[in-house]
Amino acid sequence: MSSDWRVKVSRTAAHVRADISFAVIDAILVVLAYSSALGLRLLDPETARLRAEFTESLVVLLPLIILVHLATNIVFGAYGHVWEYASVAEAKRVVLAAATAIAVLLLGLVTYTLIDPGVAPAPAGTSGRPAEAIAEPWLRPIPVAVVVTGGLITLFAMGLVRFRSRLFSFKRNPAGTRGERAIIVGTGRAAVEVARSLTSATGGEVEGFVTDSSYEPSRRLVGLPVLGTINDLAELVDELEVDQVIVAEGGERMARKVLDACLYNSAHLRIVPELGTVLAGGPTTRDIRDLEITDLLPRPAVSTELDAVEALVRGSRVLVTGAGGSIGSEIVSQVLEFEPSEIVVLDHDETHLFEANLDWTRKTGRKPTDVLCDIRDRERVHRVFLEAKPEVVFHAAALKHVPILETCPEEAVATNVVGTRNVLDAARAAGVRRFVLISTDKAVAPTSVMGSTKRVAELMVQEAASEDDGCTYASVRFGNVLGSRGSVVPTFIRQIKAGGPVTLTDPDMRRYFMTVDEAVQLVLQAAALAMGGEIFVLDMAEPVRIGDLAHRLIRLAGMVPGQNIKVEVTGKREGEKMIEQLSLEPLLPTSNPKINIARTGTALGGAINEAVPRLTELAADGEMAGIRALLGEIVGASWSQDVIQGGVLEEVGEWT
Repeated sequence: MSSDWRVKVSRTAAHVRADISFAVIDAILVVLAYSSALGLRLLDPETARLRAEFTESLVVLLPLIILVHLATNIVFGAYGHVWEYASVAEAKRVVLAAATAIAVLLLGLVTYTLIDPGVAPAPAGTSGRPAEAIAEPWLRPIPVAVVVTGGLITLFAMGLVRFRSRLFSFKRNPAGTRGERAIIVGTGRAAVEVARSLTSATGGEVEGFVTDSSYEPSRRLVGLPVLGTINDLAELVDELEVDQVIVAEGGERMARKVLDACLYNSAHLRIVPELGTVLAGGPTTRDIRDLEITDLLPRPAVSTELDAVEALVRGSRVLVTGAGGSIGSEIVSQVLEFEPSEIVVLDHDETHLFEANLDWTRKTGRKPTDVLCDIRDRERVHRVFLEAKPEVVFHAAALKHVPILETCPEEAVATNVVGTRNVLDAARAAGVRRFVLISTDKAVAPTSVMGSTKRVAELMVQEAASEDDGCTYASVRFGNVLGSRGSVVPTFIRQIKAGGPVTLTDPDMRRYFMTVDEAVQLVLQAAALAMGGEIFVLDMAEPVRIGDLAHRLIRLAGMVPGQNIKVEVTGKREGEKMIEQLSLEPLLPTSNPKINIARTGTALGGAINEAVPRLTELAADGEMAGIRALLGEIVGASWSQDVIQGGVLEEVGEWT
């Protein structure tokens, strides 16, 4: 027996038990109601003398009366509801069931009276029976008034039992979206409150609910059906011509599912952050709101244990290059939590460094030692390292924008290659014991200047790792970092805030994405896990289509792509890949299941160290063609070696 089948059986059994309980309560209510009705009828002196006969008849007829009431309840759907959320539609069912039961019982009473000769109508003044007929029939029909009164008391009692929570705790929220059709995601209290608010006073039309659990078509909430599951959502939106989908429950996990399901249809997406907030068409729903950046990931955010990192950093002297950038500043923030003895923050941009320092001080109460320095300045970098004597170095300084660096390859070499060489040499001179380079997935089989210079930086770090100087060297490859300065997400957000259009180079491009927090945890873990020369990558699941990412952002803004915000395709730019890779070879596991090692070779015999001075000269002379040719030679040779060592034949794109 499968687990899903067992769950369905269990849920069905639970609902059956609940309905049986209601049926038992209803049966008791019928007994009490009709007994009370007979008692009231026998208060009349003319019928009081027939108390024993009518009581005996009622006792005989009660099983039939109960059966009729329960049967009409079943026929009119008075069972199978979550009565805590019941409304007018359910009330109509209870009324119709009771009215039908009264009609059936009256019809049966009249029919029995007509066909049984022993109960012929009596003359006036004998309370409806001739004296000779009183003792003859085996069953005396109960008075009509008892049937009517008993049925009405039963209706009142059943309604009171079912609607007790609504009668004593009913709430309404007048907010809503007038005239719009909606599907609500969720089947709990929050979903019910949203449905009520949409329909109470504004004319909004809720088609029903969808659930993330098993589909139960027989269950209804506030008179509305459970239409299906999240997997059915896109089809339901189109079929029912729904204007909006409201996520009432489930948080980030549910938001991701709904975003994926509704990327390419016409419904607006609303999210209810808390029960008291109804997102129903006002400026707070159509304007850009603060985004939970993890909603953009097609996977849960990765969180790693940092005990080993704490042991490495606590009490140590730490230096971070590029500390004013998105990644560098977050590295500093997290390192400060582990109480290093000193942390030196280095950046060439005074504004970024100043603003980051304010943020670090606010968050931690500590002010790092800031150093304004360009890593291209070899002598200045050496002086900083020799004065600070760092034990752990995180090298985040780099130029990263692919299109710009395609037109300025000499600048890419000056920072990403020459600058990295300066930092490596300074680290060796200062006796650093741990060194981590922040690299990029664009360094894998690179087709851009930026990717090639970062691959050369990786090779330099691996070359340094092959030398026995007492320092452990490693690199970390990132995918695209959500929200990092100048990346695609902030660009899309700015375009959405401006009313569009959102511009895509190619909607079918695929990129790996990670949050800033994930990226920094990967850097810190790499520092702790490194044995020497590894290139670490995070398990980021499948790459994301850029077109889907743009649609997710527009959806999170409460708007519809192509209607509220136009999406334009501008074409692939020079140096860009359609699909990024984390490695050309199978990844090797580490002790952390979410972090892997890309198995790559190193430039043999110090070849990379010989090539860097040549690149430096070409960059100084502005020889763009020469830089491209030499980068192609270095990167092509290194990847050929990787492929040979990994046993994989991989064709490398040529430079033109």
